[in-house]
Amino acid sequence: MRKQSMIQKGMSVLCVCALAAGLCSCGTEEKSEEEKILRVVTDGTLYTDVEFAARFLEGVDGEIEVRIQRLPDDKEKREIEIQKLRTKIMAGKGPDVYLLESVRENAAEAVMPLLENPYQTMQSGALASLDEFMEKDSYWEDNTYHEAVLKAGQYDGRQYIIPMSVLYYVLPRPDDMEKMKGDTLQEWMQQAVSSDDFRLKQAFYGLALQTARWIQPAADYEKAEVKFDKERWKELARDCIQFDIDVQDEVINSDIDSRFVFKDSMEVLYYNEQSPLGLQVVPDIEGRKMASIMSYGTVGMSSDLKQEAYDFLMLFLNDRTQKYQKEHSEDSMKLPAFYGYLDKSFTPVQENAFEVWMNYPSEEVLQEMQQSFRELDGAYFLTGAERELFEGLDQIAWNCSRPGYDWSAEIDKLADSVWNTYKMMVSE
Repeated sequence: MRKQSMIQKGMSVLCVCALAAGLCSCGTEEKSEEEKILRVVTDGTLYTDVEFAARFLEGVDGEIEVRIQRLPDDKEKREIEIQKLRTKIMAGKGPDVYLLESVRENAAEAVMPLLENPYQTMQSGALASLDEFMEKDSYWEDNTYHEAVLKAGQYDGRQYIIPMSVLYYVLPRPDDMEKMKGDTLQEWMQQAVSSDDFRLKQAFYGLALQTARWIQPAADYEKAEVKFDKERWKELARDCIQFDIDVQDEVINSDIDSRFVFKDSMEVLYYNEQSPLGLQVVPDIEGRKMASIMSYGTVGMSSDLKQEAYDFLMLFLNDRTQKYQKEHSEDSMKLPAFYGYLDKSFTPVQENAFEVWMNYPSEEVLQEMQQSFRELDGAYFLTGAERELFEGLDQIAWNCSRPGYDWSAEIDKLADSVWNTYKMMVSE
């Protein structure tokens, strides 16, 4: 795992250097003055929606052609394609639009992301500032976009990335279930340990799956500071492992009610509307309620069509496509419409998208979900450090029952290693 981590670190440096180098190149693809070709790169899971957006834009603006590069799902093909794309970026021929997804820290298998570390990419100068476009866009004057989520895409007071979807965890709670009273995750765990309500113990069993979320943001790239508190993280990690050891037999031999365990915000959609549940957003060590950014859009600095690229991104947030359908009913079956979100798999970044995203739930369920969204204190981008945290503690949890295995000492080593990873990233 350490070897893999070093490879990821090297790839992160390569990616940022490659992107920054592209800014120094004066090479551009030849194209006629009349021709407007908008080049978009996207991940496979987002491809269908991106293709629909391209169809809409070409349908209403005959001067623009949208060419989409879909990053392969196959691991080997993906890595080859990304290396080719980075070479183009170095030559000043990168895409106009990036619409990308993040790799979940607890995914079964991680794939190579095009942007290894969005924080570093914003620092590198490879992305265009979007402020001038946002300042004249009426969307930002009256919208329900979560401001704390938007802030994650800023560097040095400028907006470079627009988050498109997020993921956060909640504790679904029926009326007869004890409410969590503490402000921090450690206080929640202490309550679960002492509670007579076994459902709380079920909820906390396997908390290691969310280990990277216990302290976020873990680094400040503008100040080049590591904010990952090793000692507090290690304390909770030990409590987490010991808790699993203590309740393992009881949990395994019981009928776990899967409704009342920590759920990510997407899983909430599957609850029975006939019995609406209260949703308590899970805090971290500091008491912050943070979401990870799961998809995002940005514009390449080398683009000659920055306004058009920005307009393309905004199709997934504004109501332009909906208005067009209302005004051109004869074309309503030809051109698609979007309803304020890009990625069905994760939570939208604006409240007015929740109703359609949730498939028109009851008013009570809708309000509960929106209220949980309002509670978020911020959002963060996933990097190789978060993946290292998850993989490390997951391995420790797997081995902790082995005779003679000093899992506490391994937690110390993991925390030190990840702190060094963050330190390297903020120093680059």
